[in-house]
Amino acid sequence: MRAKDVQTYLRSLDGGWMDLEKTVDVFKSGSPEVEVRGIAVSWMSTTAALRTALSAGCNLLITHEPTYYDHYDDHLGWTFDYEGTRSKRAFIEESGITIIRCHDLWDQVPKIGIPDAWGEALDLGQAIGGEGYYRVYDVSGRSAGDVARQVAARTAKFGQEAVQLIGDPGTPVHRVAIGAGAITPLFGYVRDFGEAYGLDLAICTDDGFTYWREGAYALDTGLPVIIVNHATAEEPGMRCLADHLRLQFPAVPVRFIPRGCIYRQVTG
Repeated sequence: MRAKDVQTYLRSLDGGWMDLEKTVDVFKSGSPEVEVRGIAVSWMSTTAALRTALSAGCNLLITHEPTYYDHYDDHLGWTFDYEGTRSKRAFIEESGITIIRCHDLWDQVPKIGIPDAWGEALDLGQAIGGEGYYRVYDVSGRSAGDVARQVAARTAKFGQEAVQLIGDPGTPVHRVAIGAGAITPLFGYVRDFGEAYGLDLAICTDDGFTYWREGAYALDTGLPVIIVNHATAEEPGMRCLADHLRLQFPAVPVRFIPRGCIYRQVTG
């Protein structure tokens, strides 16, 4: 099996939401023709993840987020003004590892993609609405603080033992919206789900939330918001991707490389 066979299979899962002319789901390094000895899957192709993949005998790594710190990872782009980026590229080229990005596809794949896997990891039950990047759940009879504590209990396994809550923990809530990774626009939630579902709680990520804008809106309107780390929110979906590839390609070892929350909580 060659690396391009893996990409071809992944693209066969597209339900029509990918723009193949503009997608970032392309090869980031290596050759599409390389024979695959092992597949590694990780949220992001950090240097540590790449080293782990190589040490495990995997010569193909599938990443959800960029390799060179920019969404489009232009090899002549602005990030290559920095020695750290150039050094990483040299390491990747010398290692011979092939990298495929799986972002646009996995952000919307039903059931095992990022949104549904995130909702299942949070134990929010069956979604009552939403499509594409977003899901809406019924949390009637609970408070914002109660839901936030549940979220923190579920994210602890991904290295995030505490979450942020904007608003009064005692606020009664009924409907909560979640999104895929950084695609958690509070104003979009309100516009798309506010009236239709009576949305009164949102779960956003730190990469998809701006405190002076969305945070201020949440405070002014009394809309509670729970904030988690971007990597935490997408870890369940990437685990599902690794599990799926194991079933699809049983003759090739598949290694999941966890990332989890990228920071630690430090108290004084």
